[in-house]
Amino acid sequence: MRVENWESKLSTVIHDTVHNKDKFIRGKNDCGTFVIDCIECITGKKVFNKEYKSLKDFKIILKKIKSKNLLSLALKIAKENNFKEVDISRVQRGDVLYYIDTADLDGTLGVCIGSSTMFNWKDGMQLIPNNKCKIAWRIE
Repeated sequence: MRVENWESKLSTVIHDTVHNKDKFIRGKNDCGTFVIDCIECITGKKVFNKEYKSLKDFKIILKKIKSKNLLSLALKIAKENNFKEVDISRVQRGDVLYYIDTADLDGTLGVCIGSSTMFNWKDGMQLIPNNKCKIAWRIE
């Protein structure tokens, strides 16, 4: 269930990430922490609380929790939190989307902000049209 005033809380997280953006740092300011912060402001709960400081650390965590990649971790978190998969054409502001890319983890996670999804990458925040994404989950 989305918390009261989730829309303004989400706007604050997005604004702070875009305008007060610190340098990209794994485990502190990356695609995963951005999405986790957005989910927390929408639902009031932290869905992933493992600490890592590098891609290597993150891959060790994946191995320990028996997730082969970022997508399998996202599917696991979605199942544990009852985030239902939704058709890409029906996504809403605050939903989480998965985009396949050729970067370190074969994909990345972002947050829907309308007709596009915001992703936090090494080279900065980027918007990708929702219809270019592979999977979406309703965050409630």
